[in-house]
Amino acid sequence: MKLNIEADVFVHWLQSNKITPEIQKAFNISFTDKIVFPVHDMNGVFLFNKYRRSPLTEEGSKYTYDIGSKVSLYGCNHIKTDHTTILITEGEKDCLVAWSNNIPAVTSTGGALSFQKDWADMFTDKEVIICLDNDKAGGDGMVKVLEYLPQAKVIFIPDMPNVKDISDYVAVGGNLHELLKTARTFTSLSEVNENRSERLATFRSVYFHDAYIKKHTKINNYVGDRKPSFSSDVVTKAKEYPLCELIEFNAQKKALCPFHHERTPSLQYYPKTNSCYCFGCGKAYDSIAVYRHLHNCTFKEAVDALNK
Repeated sequence: MKLNIEADVFVHWLQSNKITPEIQKAFNISFTDKIVFPVHDMNGVFLFNKYRRSPLTEEGSKYTYDIGSKVSLYGCNHIKTDHTTILITEGEKDCLVAWSNNIPAVTSTGGALSFQKDWADMFTDKEVIICLDNDKAGGDGMVKVLEYLPQAKVIFIPDMPNVKDISDYVAVGGNLHELLKTARTFTSLSEVNENRSERLATFRSVYFHDAYIKKHTKINNYVGDRKPSFSSDVVTKAKEYPLCELIEFNAQKKALCPFHHERTPSLQYYPKTNSCYCFGCGKAYDSIAVYRHLHNCTFKEAVDALNK
């Protein structure tokens, strides 16, 4: 009797999330005291089961796995060669909702931040669209996927009450095909900064933008050159080399930034500190950083050259 009650609960849960019976059958969804998601590799070989607890309880972990399971790409066995567009979602539910709308989709079984580098080969010659949850983890996860699939497009869940993911959006009547039409590619930090400003002006979330900006504006720690064979005085002297002799600035102390392609100068020079700041990159640069970029050399080579 308990199993029947649980089955009824899960059937209602699937229906309320608009996951069609056809997709439930195609993905072999079943029930015990939990909902069972069988996970297969891209060749259709069964790997393990992932389980979701009943919506009626808050006890225990929301998701559990068979012993010996590992992070896998759910839904990849259903991708066919004639599928030209693939949606990457966050969670099995969102993945199934996408398929229920005739949109091929996959998701990592390990959560927003668990996309694996070796999965990238599965998406060769495919248009990839990323749409994770509208929260910090989702924003961080989208940026991580872009590390491995830099040409992928992203879409953002509309900022609506009680809507955080694809399932929520579809459940309240959202059209997933129309949402996919908003997908766009970000090719530079300046584009992300500009879009972030536009979204903030209309009170929309910027989780992805903040994650992207944080990742791409980290201070260069000069990995590999942490213990230079020269003194700090030599480094200081190199930083004092006039930036205006490396980059040609106009009368307003502005120049085209060499770190990214642009048509309007966004690099501002500050003579008092002999430093510059790019309002497109969102980063500050000194003489060493600029010299390294212009001459494609190491930190040590830049310091040596500037001291000469």
